[in-house]
Amino acid sequence: MCPRRLRRWCLFVVAILVAALALTVWNHLSRRPAANEPDQPPVAVVQPASATTSSSQAQAPLPEVADEPFNDTAPFQLRPFAVALRAGGFEWTAEDGRDLRVIRQLAHNDGEYQRLVEENQRVLRRQLVYRAETTAALIERNKLTGQPLRQFALPGLDGQLVSVEVTRADVSPGGLQGMFAGQVAGDPDSLVTLAFKGGREAFTVFAPAAGLFLHAEPREPGELIVKLIDPNVYAAGYCGNP
Repeated sequence: MCPRRLRRWCLFVVAILVAALALTVWNHLSRRPAANEPDQPPVAVVQPASATTSSSQAQAPLPEVADEPFNDTAPFQLRPFAVALRAGGFEWTAEDGRDLRVIRQLAHNDGEYQRLVEENQRVLRRQLVYRAETTAALIERNKLTGQPLRQFALPGLDGQLVSVEVTRADVSPGGLQGMFAGQVAGDPDSLVTLAFKGGREAFTVFAPAAGLFLHAEPREPGELIVKLIDPNVYAAGYCGNP
């Protein structure tokens, strides 16, 4: 393990690497043509849940589904699932993101499908979330106030909103790409990182006191695959972890 005095910086480096890697992987995936966005049924507006989801909760057994070959001829869809919950500018789908049938709809190609299937052993939950206003758009709107972006919200699972206080920002002059580091509001022992490029975003949330360990990767602009992870397994091999 990292020495106590270096643990925060160690987690910071891991979080940055994970977020940056997610964007790099997404940008280099071979893409299939996107179909038109399907019509969405009416949604239920609910109050956001508190940010207290524990990564120590029992992992649900993986659905027993035959692992059929990935179908490259199936049309790729933006926003493939209906919205089940809505709060704070985010929309959550209800599908189990660890189900192989759902992963086939999430993935752009066979390589990404296989990666997500393998990742099933290291994530407790996975959920597709839509974002009405991307970070780049939020920065652009915030410019009208003449003040830097100091606080924003990120989605957890099932309508959960995580309020983030910014402690460091590295944003391009045009505001179209960059990175934020910060903490969960009111929790100085937590760590949050967000990397973005246009409408594509990835983030990590480490809040041990709340039992909150999240990682999100981009699917399409305005679409996030949010995962509840086990930090002892997901980032194994970093900072002295086995």
